[in-house]
Amino acid sequence: MKVFIVKQLNNSFKVAYNSDYDKIKKIKVDEIYQCEIKQPRNLKFHRKFFSLINMLFENQERYSNVERLRKDLIIEAGFYDEWVDLQGEIKQEAKSISFASMTEEDFGNLYSKVIDVIVQYFNFNKQDIIDNVEQYY
Repeated sequence: MKVFIVKQLNNSFKVAYNSDYDKIKKIKVDEIYQCEIKQPRNLKFHRKFFSLINMLFENQERYSNVERLRKDLIIEAGFYDEWVDLQGEIKQEAKSISFASMTEEDFGNLYSKVIDVIVQYFNFNKQDIIDNVEQYY
């Protein structure tokens, strides 16, 4: 069972969302349970990343496919898997940025490196990118 909780000042926890309340009611009082505490990824930041990609896509002429642009940016930022195919060629594939496969810290690192890649390859001003992406999400 997965539920979202919030730590209170008195070091107790409360359910974060009403939708999780029914789940937590099933837990018996005075029983011991094992749980794993994980902070979920920030959905707003995830959307901001895609806004960054869309902003770049709309302001460039090299790519005709936004997905290819996104994957190439992720690879160039250093987030990729590499292998050798049957012909002996080295191949790279962008790592998944799904909530399940990347921590918030790793995602923040990726976001920062993607901005650096955009500055390097598309010759945009870093501060302009940061300021303007706010308009896209």
